[in-house]
Amino acid sequence: MRSAPAAVGVCVLGLFCLACAPHQWVPIDVKPRTATIFLDGEPLENPPEELRLRSDRDHTFLVKSPGHRGELVVLRSVERRGDPVLEPDGVWVRL
Repeated sequence: MRSAPAAVGVCVLGLFCLACAPHQWVPIDVKPRTATIFLDGEPLENPPEELRLRSDRDHTFLVKSPGHRGELVVLRSVERRGDPVLEPDGVWVRL
């Protein structure tokens, strides 16, 4: 089958392109610690103190906790000196 090597090549190229996408480390500080954090609509299990996110696209953080009003934080991808960066450069929420 001649198409198998071509398919493998396309997959490898696709993974290489994803690895080359620009990224940025984003600190996350949310209180209370028991709050649920959603990144781009998906819940974060055991959220770390910082995340490595693609900086060439926007991201949303929704922070929810029982008895508190939820808070939405939007990190926008903007161009600085020809490179995409996320603004704000971190997520700090106190519910």
